[in-house]
Amino acid sequence: DQLRKKTVANVEAGIRGLSAFQLPDGSFAYWPGGGTPSVWGTSYAGHFLIEAEQKGFDVPSALLNQWKKYQRKAARSWSPSGRRTDFEQRQEQLLQAYRLFTLSLAGEPELGSMNRLRERSDLSGECKWRLAAAYSLAGQNETARELVGNASTETEDYDAYGVTFGSGTRDMAMILETMVLMGMRDEAVPVVEALSSRLSGEQWMSCLLYTSPSPRDRTRSR
Repeated sequence: DQLRKKTVANVEAGIRGLSAFQLPDGSFAYWPGGGTPSVWGTSYAGHFLIEAEQKGFDVPSALLNQWKKYQRKAARSWSPSGRRTDFEQRQEQLLQAYRLFTLSLAGEPELGSMNRLRERSDLSGECKWRLAAAYSLAGQNETARELVGNASTETEDYDAYGVTFGSGTRDMAMILETMVLMGMRDEAVPVVEALSSRLSGEQWMSCLLYTSPSPRDRTRSR
């Protein structure tokens, strides 16, 4: 009972605190009071708010509605920036796929943007799985199945800091989440075993020991 109370208090505090991160356009900054949107952080914050609301927590409608407005606009205007490395290209695709997933989770799938991303011939495996989750949540399970029909469930370890703040282990967990959403429980068994092996190991759960400087540190360095 004490653990449940503490969990509820933490979630409520998280909801209240996010208002300090939201920018006028509905996106979320990396730091409270920041002026620049964090692309992955915006999707991540919205993901949290949606899950909290679905669990019965009181989420301010203005906070969530402004976020939805921003996500829709960002999804519709997305296009690859032309970055050169394969890793950067995969990260950009995953940013868009996760954004589309959160909109579907919110009950407002952006099907036009989902279809445009799906039609790309260079989609990475992790992007296909995240996009398939968006389609599944939108009720288009056949499209989701077709999208991941030949997609690998194996993931690559990150050898550089990525804009999605992830790792091969994180990507594997998202693949597993998608498989559960799609009812692929038998196919998910090897993924569960592989993920369990990683989580029970002694390696770090992030690609690099990266620490972003705080606003105070940036001020001191000037």
